[in-house]
Amino acid sequence: MLLTRIVNKPQSAHGLIRFTKSKAFILFILASFFLLSHIIIHFRLKLHYSSATATVIGTTIKTNQFQQERYLAYLPHSGLSNQRIELANALLLAYMLKRTLLIPPAFLGNVFGWMPREQLMDHLQWLTTPKPFTKLCQRPTPGKIATYVQRSRCEEYRNFGVLSWSDLHDLSPLSPYIQYRFQDVMSLETIQKQLNLSRDDIYLYEDAQLYDWRLYENTTQAIEILNEHSNYVDSFGGRRYYKVLLPQHFYREEKLLFLGGVFGSTRLNIVDPELKTVYQKITRALHYRLDTPLGMTVQSIVDHLGGKGSFMSVHFRTGDKPFKKELPTNLQNFVKNMTEIVGSHETDSCVDIPLDSDQITVGKKVKVYIATDHKDPKGKSSDLLPWFREFPCTVTLGDLPGHLLSPLDDLRDMVSPSKSLKRFLIPLVDAMVAAHGRDILTTPRSTFSKYIEELHKAWVPQ
Repeated sequence: MLLTRIVNKPQSAHGLIRFTKSKAFILFILASFFLLSHIIIHFRLKLHYSSATATVIGTTIKTNQFQQERYLAYLPHSGLSNQRIELANALLLAYMLKRTLLIPPAFLGNVFGWMPREQLMDHLQWLTTPKPFTKLCQRPTPGKIATYVQRSRCEEYRNFGVLSWSDLHDLSPLSPYIQYRFQDVMSLETIQKQLNLSRDDIYLYEDAQLYDWRLYENTTQAIEILNEHSNYVDSFGGRRYYKVLLPQHFYREEKLLFLGGVFGSTRLNIVDPELKTVYQKITRALHYRLDTPLGMTVQSIVDHLGGKGSFMSVHFRTGDKPFKKELPTNLQNFVKNMTEIVGSHETDSCVDIPLDSDQITVGKKVKVYIATDHKDPKGKSSDLLPWFREFPCTVTLGDLPGHLLSPLDDLRDMVSPSKSLKRFLIPLVDAMVAAHGRDILTTPRSTFSKYIEELHKAWVPQ
């Protein structure tokens, strides 16, 4: 208000000078405030600030390009679906950091969960380093102490299968964008030797927990998360807080950047359209192959059921504790949702969905394929019996002729070739068949179900 009056008055030379000085002073104050704010924000992002609820980490960006090849590695863990998410994140991070990704094998069966680096590395090294497993892991013999020494590790070995990711996915479309190589033996010593690295050439990132960090490309978003103390994730295991990282944190000179776990569908938060395009390419490349013995097995089962899109599907997870707890609710919702889709009337016999029609309200005797980790879905004490009463024409993997699974007979463990992978691949076959249904109902909060829904959209376009 005062400034307006001064501007509107006729100005003497002295008054004009006084006004000019006042205006300059105000501009100086505003500029200083803006500069100070910028410095504070920049400093906060370069600061390693840690508390129980908030962490933002950044480092100085080096503009020079490294001349020699540099590598990125990580430690996989948990079920195959989670490993696939880790692989997708690692591929994108390798692209962002211009590093060659060392891709570990894919692990099937009962896979250990997240652990601190030293423990996780110990498990991976033992299980991926070739050795006479059959001899080492003989059943314990009473009176022979040596046969008990490896008992816990051998139990893990017996319930664990190893194969290359290339047997599951065709990564070749990514070659023009991302450099990668397959790392069969997950041993730091082996990697160091193969890449001719010294200890100073390696940077090991130590995870403090499963959800240790998230990366944010948008600096403003990172600051907001810090200020709002919202850097946490509510998982089945409870609330977990994570560090907030900027991409610059991983701009390092060491030849090998060796991360811990990189699991999490929201681990990398990107905004750059180029990165989003690359991530879409990664997503497509990580669809299961159908030109392998695994894929051929799936195709033969789908044909046996009447062909792609001729049946409805459910992917019903019940085995793990969180899904077991939600089983009654999920079952009720599945029955309700399927009834809304196909109608509540009944026909005299089981009905296929017409392939040449959009009409799927064929009633409750529609043919349904249910993929589930339930040990005995049609058993007398099964929790799933209400489903089969509602939809009596439901087929499970156990109802199929055994010969349809024969293409899996020759698939062998890449570390221990005497071990068959067939039993470890059955859950994949089960889920992949379900992805060929006309519509599919999936289990809430399951990353595996979410992936199968993604495959369904790719394989059975509506």
